[in-house]
Amino acid sequence: MTSSSTPTTVRAFSGEFSELAAMMQRSWSDNPNQSLLYGEGFLRSAFEYPGSSFELAPAVYGDGGLLGFVAGFPRVVRWDGRPVRLALNSFLTASVAVKGTGVGLMLWKGLIERCRNAGYHGTINFCVEGDEMNRMMPILSRLFKLNTQRIFSVPYVARLLLGHASAEPESQASDEDIELFLELASAMPGNLPLTRLWTREEAVWQCRSRSGAIVVVHRTAGARGMLTGYITQVASSPPATVVLLEDLLWGNLEPPERAKLLERFLRAAAARGARVASCPILGYAPVDTLEAARFRRSNRVLHTYLTLWNGLHPAPVDAMYFDVL
Repeated sequence: MTSSSTPTTVRAFSGEFSELAAMMQRSWSDNPNQSLLYGEGFLRSAFEYPGSSFELAPAVYGDGGLLGFVAGFPRVVRWDGRPVRLALNSFLTASVAVKGTGVGLMLWKGLIERCRNAGYHGTINFCVEGDEMNRMMPILSRLFKLNTQRIFSVPYVARLLLGHASAEPESQASDEDIELFLELASAMPGNLPLTRLWTREEAVWQCRSRSGAIVVVHRTAGARGMLTGYITQVASSPPATVVLLEDLLWGNLEPPERAKLLERFLRAAAARGARVASCPILGYAPVDTLEAARFRRSNRVLHTYLTLWNGLHPAPVDAMYFDVL
């Protein structure tokens, strides 16, 4: 490590999204697991989520620029029957110039401290099976004396999108769609141990404002349901465009209506360039419609780590409704 890349102090990220995207791509290029390609637009959009702040994005800078980064994004869930404020921690990255020097540890500790000081009840993060961060999470928990548990493992199903590309994209989500999203999301089963809670502003970001947002809705006098997701890319050579299904809000749709809704979603995604569709399986919604549409188990698995303090305790769950980042 040269003097030009020597880390200085940890401070709040300054908003250099282009530099951050380039650093992440270089740092993750040797990752044995194919990762998503987080471009400048995607990262900028993530910070447009309501309540997001660079104060929960500690970064390390040296004379040569950005050397490390991590971010926490505000979420509210129902846990153990009560609302709990969590920071969704993501994007932990150390520049190739400083890998192995403890920059990641310093950033992680700094983010936890910032979350505590900002009044959060805990943090949640997802680690790809086989990645270094997944191996490190139990070590970080012991090192920083955190009350952390791996509470859930998230498998994925995926399929190729063939024969869909002639369709027109869906239109932007309307205000009526936003209200339907809030209604359907709030109707999650009461026995779900961890359930995402939404404000209207957050729902607008999820359905309309976020980078690559796709929403399809089935609304008749007697049946309503919707699917949400977003377009992004996989860090392959060349990069492949994919669509991630996020909210499976089947509502009271019958199986044929669910199948039509999913087909419309896939056509909308294909019209915007997606060649693969992928969906995390979280257990809050049935996936038989996906299976019938030839979605198959992929190799990707994420492990969910929940850290709580102030008398709250993490515990394994058998299902959850939460956005995976």
